[in-house]
Amino acid sequence: MGAPPTHADAFDGRPDEVTCDDVRADRDDSPATGKGSGFPFSVILVSVVAVMAHTALPTPVYAIYRREFGLTTLQVTEVYAIYALGVIAALVLFNSLSHTIGRRPLLLIGLICSAASNAVFLCADSLGHLFVARLLTGLAAGTFMGTATVAAVEVAPRRFARHAAVGATAANIFGLGIGPVIGGLGTQFLNAPEHQLFLCHLAAVVVLAVLLLTTREPLPRDARVPFRWTAPKPPSADRLTYAGLTLTGVSGMATLGMLAGLTPHFLDTFYPRSTGLAAGLIVGGGFGGSALAQLAFQRMTISRGLAAGAAVMSAGLLVLTAAILFGSGVLYTCAAVFTGLGQGLAIGRSIQEISTRTAHAERVSAVNLYYVALYTGAAVPVIALAFLEKAYGLSTAGLAFCGFALAFCATGIVQLIRAGMWRGAPTAGDGTGAGPAGPDDRA
Repeated sequence: MGAPPTHADAFDGRPDEVTCDDVRADRDDSPATGKGSGFPFSVILVSVVAVMAHTALPTPVYAIYRREFGLTTLQVTEVYAIYALGVIAALVLFNSLSHTIGRRPLLLIGLICSAASNAVFLCADSLGHLFVARLLTGLAAGTFMGTATVAAVEVAPRRFARHAAVGATAANIFGLGIGPVIGGLGTQFLNAPEHQLFLCHLAAVVVLAVLLLTTREPLPRDARVPFRWTAPKPPSADRLTYAGLTLTGVSGMATLGMLAGLTPHFLDTFYPRSTGLAAGLIVGGGFGGSALAQLAFQRMTISRGLAAGAAVMSAGLLVLTAAILFGSGVLYTCAAVFTGLGQGLAIGRSIQEISTRTAHAERVSAVNLYYVALYTGAAVPVIALAFLEKAYGLSTAGLAFCGFALAFCATGIVQLIRAGMWRGAPTAGDGTGAGPAGPDDRA
């Protein structure tokens, strides 16, 4: 077995120090990109924002459900987190489907799932309805994550092609950030937010579905293959780098998931008079910081972006530790923003690395597996926190999680160092000796 490729050889053998402006969007092994107007690209990005916003939109509304349905804290946590099961199910079951039916039909399926989720929320009168609605939300989000990222790269006009992957990822995180803010505003100013919020979102999804039907299909018919189900897989080249990117991303996404689950409990404990709007703004600040980092630092190189992201995310976790110890809302809000900024830098550069340096036939599978790991990391801490808080209290549960997230981040950085992320010389690695994937190596 040959020595594993260094980062300089990773994926397609391009140099390490590339910026978003250096990435070739018109790869030889990809369908043609850069043709036509930016309308299909815009429709896909707005659809991503809408679908992902729906995953966090109910966060401030859970207080209403708790009162109306008599839910316990653990039940509310389970309702919040169950959407991850839908996400993972969609990513695994639909992993290869877009190669057969095309990108647009699969995105339409996602919008249909989102519309169905809204319909169930509108009729919800029990815990079971909330579980079904959240599961449908997860199916919609999971359908969109990998496919929409790849479709955005494929339909982006030339002036946006170099930033398409980062833009799609930023739209994903921006949707997660704007969702709880809209939900918080709704609980503050609407008479019946548990109905009006979902009715408005349903209308938006219907409009987006109609607009998507008017756009061109990104995947040409001659590039499609017969359906053969396969589980999401890492790229065949440089899996050590992929593992490091995944571990770092899981740390960041788990932190934001933990903030979404911990914030209501933190405010109830230390600021009992706070409103749903406050919780929505804090959680939205974390996800908003993530989207801002991805958009504001597009010219930063992949390796520098990953290093900066890991450093800022670690600093945010340390600030979060202090916030929990001292019960400080100011420190807690700062921690949410810092961890969001760091997570955005790390995940944005990871998606850029995976989506632009993986062979076209492996790209959807690699991105889907990355998202499976991320959303497992986002859901597990939320559920675990509910049990830990009940057994050991809020402070102990929060501090234990901060240690867990820091350990994952550090392990991911060690993996990237071993893979040669910050140096071009050969390094010891995973021993696979895998070379760059060819265009015919289908997932």
